[in-house]
Amino acid sequence: MNGIELAERFYLTYGRELIEKTVSDAVGRIAVGIAGHGSECFGYDDELSRDHDYEPGFSIWLTDEDDIAIGVQLARAYRTLPREFEGVKLSSKTGEGSRFGVSTADGFFRATVGRVDVPTDPLDWFTLPDHAIAVAVNGKIFRDDAGIMTRRREGFRYGMPGDVRKQKLAARLALMAQAGDYNYPRMLARGDEAAARLAVYEYVKHAIAAVYLVAGEVRPYYKWQFRGLLDLPCLSETHAPLSRLVEGGSAETTNDAIEEVNAAIVRELGATGTPLDRLAQEMHAAISDRRIRELHLMEYGAD
Repeated sequence: MNGIELAERFYLTYGRELIEKTVSDAVGRIAVGIAGHGSECFGYDDELSRDHDYEPGFSIWLTDEDDIAIGVQLARAYRTLPREFEGVKLSSKTGEGSRFGVSTADGFFRATVGRVDVPTDPLDWFTLPDHAIAVAVNGKIFRDDAGIMTRRREGFRYGMPGDVRKQKLAARLALMAQAGDYNYPRMLARGDEAAARLAVYEYVKHAIAAVYLVAGEVRPYYKWQFRGLLDLPCLSETHAPLSRLVEGGSAETTNDAIEEVNAAIVRELGATGTPLDRLAQEMHAAISDRRIRELHLMEYGAD
C-alpha cells in the first residue's frame, strides 16, 4: 500500500479512537490527514521511496486557540500510538521532530505557501510558486468537520483568478515559442550545440508548466512533473514527446517533438493552427484586469 493508504488505515485503526477519548469536546474542530512534502503525499511513492519517510502516522491540525488549550495533551497522547503497523515500523520518535503528529492549520500553510490565507488581491497569486501550492493541496484529509484545512486547500487549488491564469499561460506560451520555435533552430544554425540543448530544456520547462495550466492542475516540484503528467485530465499525451526532448536526439526528432507538443496544446485550447507567439499575445490582450494586462508578457507568471 502507498503512504496515503497506510496513514489512513493507521488513523482509522488507532487514531480516531485516540482523539475521541483524549479531547472529545474538540473532535469536531480537528482536522486529520496526510499532506505536505514527500512523494507519499502525492501518491507517487513506490518501493524505492521506502528507504525514507515510509512509516505509520498521520497529521492532526488544530486552530491556534485549540493548540494552546489542548495541543500538548493531544501530542502526548499521539506519542502513545503503536510504533509498528501492518508490518511497517516507525523509524522516528512519534510526534517528535516528525512530519506527523500535532500542529496547527495556520502553521501548515505558513510552511508550505508562506501565508495562512488564500490571496484576495489577484497580484498576490504571482508570489506563490506552483510547487508550493501543490504541497499545500496534495495528500488526503481524513476528517475536517470545521473545514480548518479543507476550505483553504480548495481555495489555493481552485481559487486562482482567471486573469492570473491567462497571464501565467500566456507567459509560458510566449517563452515556449521563444525557446523552441526561435532560439533552438538559431543556435543550431550557429553551430552552438550546447546553447541549442539549453533552449530545448527551457522549452520543456515552460511547456510542462503550460500543460498543467491548460489542464487546470497544480504543477508539483520538478522531479514529479513528468510523473504528474500521466494523471492529468487532458494533454497526458504530451508526456511522450516531452520525454523524448529531455532524452535528446537529432534536430529532426527534436523539431518533431516540439511541433507535437505545440499542436496538442493549441488544439486543447481550441486554437488549432495558431502560432504560439500569436496565441500568447491574444491571450494577454484578453486579460480584463488592467494591472495584470500591463505586466510584461514574458516576465510575470513564469517562475
